[in-house]
Amino acid sequence: MGDLSHPHDSQEALGLPSLATGGSAAILPWVTVVVTVYNYERYITKCLDSIATQDYPRFQCIIVDDVSTDNSAVRIKSFIEDRGLADRFRLVCHETNQGQLGAFRTGLAHAAGEFVAFVDADDLWQADFLSRHIEAHLSFQPVAFTSSDQYQINENDELIAGLHTDHKAQGDFVIVKPFQIYTNWWVWGTTSTMVFRRAVLEVIMPLNTAPFRRCADNYICHFAHLLGSSLLIPKRLGFYRRHGENLFSGNRIIGGNIQPTGNMAFHPSHESVRTTVRDVLQANLAQFQGLLGRTELARSLAMTMTLPETFLLVSQWLAGKKWKGADSKLIMTLLVRNLVYRVRWQAFRWLLLRSSPKITVEKYTSPSNAQKAKR
Repeated sequence: MGDLSHPHDSQEALGLPSLATGGSAAILPWVTVVVTVYNYERYITKCLDSIATQDYPRFQCIIVDDVSTDNSAVRIKSFIEDRGLADRFRLVCHETNQGQLGAFRTGLAHAAGEFVAFVDADDLWQADFLSRHIEAHLSFQPVAFTSSDQYQINENDELIAGLHTDHKAQGDFVIVKPFQIYTNWWVWGTTSTMVFRRAVLEVIMPLNTAPFRRCADNYICHFAHLLGSSLLIPKRLGFYRRHGENLFSGNRIIGGNIQPTGNMAFHPSHESVRTTVRDVLQANLAQFQGLLGRTELARSLAMTMTLPETFLLVSQWLAGKKWKGADSKLIMTLLVRNLVYRVRWQAFRWLLLRSSPKITVEKYTSPSNAQKAKR
């Protein structure tokens, strides 16, 4: 991986920070882009072209082919060779089909740098996608990941919608705080709208990826957000493709702002998300306590576990069945917080009030505009 640091004035032109220290500029963070592919020969070249033409200078692209049976791999190799991109683009081929989260895991294993973006092989980016996301990551409070809005297109690249109805930025930069994951909820765009902190992904990636062969973002987004919040970017920086070849995004736009992005009958159970998050937290208690501290770990567990699960765990701990890494303060904090969260959750449901996440909205001036205003 070569050093592709960007000139000082060019960084400012992109709206990105540049700190002059002794005549040299601060180096922008390295980003790994992971493209997951399965039988998308029709769309993969356009996807890769949208990544290759990014105006952000410091990135590599790992393309994971999950045993495609069409000519996807051939087209990827031709794209890399014809464009002379072997120093920046790399194809990794699975020997057995592992599904989307398995492909994410493979891409992460080959990742370098502070940030990672996952791209579905049928989607497209605007040329400033990475620069705008890194600008947001470096301009606001640190979050686990960012998500921008996106246009929607059909299989012929025709625009069919001007935004993604799931994305709740509503014209402002929005900080979304951690929330209980007892049930499914969504305020972001799709996988291709997100840029994650690599450190978060490395601690949440499960060993068993089988439950999330599709819609893997449902797991990584809920877990990453639980640990580190998220930031919504009110800009359409890409294109989400709806077409008949993709089971989940095959439906057309019906209208209104409550239509799901795909066929929910084939969506993985949210209970599998909750239990996997719970299991990963409990199996790596010492690691997460070191990363989060006792109080924040108890909060994360309380936002994930049911009351019966919590009472069983506490009773086993009191009976002398040690929970490796747990102490009395963690147990009591978990119990109290779980009671509070669950009672509040049930009260909202009984009263037919909001049971979706409370979004903490903070209105910001665009970082790029703020810099221009100072000049």
